[in-house]
Amino acid sequence: MATHKLAQGTVKKELTSERVDQARTALAKVVESDVFAASPRLRQFLTYVVEETLSGHGDRIRGKAIAVEVYGRRLDDNGGGLSLVRVEAGRLRRLLQEYYEGEGEEDEVRIQIPSGGYKPKLTFGHAPPSFSEKVGPKKAEPSGAQSASRRWMAAIGVLATALITGGFFAANLRQEATHTAADESNAKLAALRERSMASVQATNLAEQARGMFFPLFDLKRQEVALNTFRHAIDLDPGLPGGYAGAAQVLALLAYLSNDATRASDLVAEARSMAEKALERGPTDGWANAAMGWTFAVEDNPDEALRRARIAVDLSPEDGHVLDLAGIAALISNDPTFAAEVSDPERPRSGSGRFGANNIWGASQLMLGDYPACIEAFSLAAERGFPVSAPSLMLLATAYHANGEPEAARQAIDEMHRTWPGFPANKVASRFFEHAPETRSRVLDTLEAYKPKL
Repeated sequence: MATHKLAQGTVKKELTSERVDQARTALAKVVESDVFAASPRLRQFLTYVVEETLSGHGDRIRGKAIAVEVYGRRLDDNGGGLSLVRVEAGRLRRLLQEYYEGEGEEDEVRIQIPSGGYKPKLTFGHAPPSFSEKVGPKKAEPSGAQSASRRWMAAIGVLATALITGGFFAANLRQEATHTAADESNAKLAALRERSMASVQATNLAEQARGMFFPLFDLKRQEVALNTFRHAIDLDPGLPGGYAGAAQVLALLAYLSNDATRASDLVAEARSMAEKALERGPTDGWANAAMGWTFAVEDNPDEALRRARIAVDLSPEDGHVLDLAGIAALISNDPTFAAEVSDPERPRSGSGRFGANNIWGASQLMLGDYPACIEAFSLAAERGFPVSAPSLMLLATAYHANGEPEAARQAIDEMHRTWPGFPANKVASRFFEHAPETRSRVLDTLEAYKPKL
């Protein structure tokens, strides 16, 4: 009988052909689950590492191999691919946990990716909860039917694995997601027309204004957006969008305010708006993201991250929701989550200017991947992403940490020339209040390259 070697940490076990078939069936069930429906790349990630292991090549599973084979990164990308793989591995572990706590609760074969590496661990004969305790006795399937069922599911698993590995699902899911988003938007507008034309107008205004959130430090832009959101509320007080938008701007204005009393008033109003948004749309991703961002400004990082994760789970490809979750994660000192939601490879939908590139760059600086940070900020303008004084400040810090002093000096000079009077030290101290190591790096860079009087 043919055997295959499976590496499980330091333990190696011989797998029979039957066990290999069981593992592939388990893999197919996981990647076809609802939990993984919106994550085509994580399907490929999991498929790649499991198939390599089942083929006896578990020792070849390395971050660089995954970066190349799954994410199409070059070997000479200066470590950016490795950082991406680390972030994606964290996402994969969370999705696997979510799957086995829900849809896969009774699976007898389980797949895990232990922390510290990317080699999968397969557990056979996992004891599921007693079926009789839930719904009474379960009839035993005849052994012949059970064997046929196993072979049929294994065949489906092999087919699904081949399709995923070849990239079939990745391309088609993007197209389906685009069509689905458009269909859902049209359906919502049709439903709102039944409610009133004022509801349609309110929704359209809120959608347009939320795309004005970036650049964050353009206060005139934020005031225009805030007035638009208030008008949307006036048009239809029963919809969550106007409140969510008002909350996000009010919290930002509070965060940037130098007046403690005004900041307190603004954040209190932001909380009130976020609560009203959630009352009207408890499962609305934007409403949850606005509440997460408000919690972050209130200096409640645990609640901020909890609510941000709920928002991302509800709207995993909504670019604006991802951005709100990302900035909440940055100021709450969770750069890994910030990198997850701003990943350049992550599909995102919506209109307006996204802040994902800047969030990604800031997260990479906090994670110590300076080449990835430099790539994000140095190419932002030519890629059509927002560029601001903080962008140049963080770019200079990455250059300095990466041993490129002349490039760091040029970035600081450009920041002062283009945005004279920008309070760089104050912004750095505030933004990285909960990330002291990053804060020190930025302040040291500003001091090292400050203009000579």
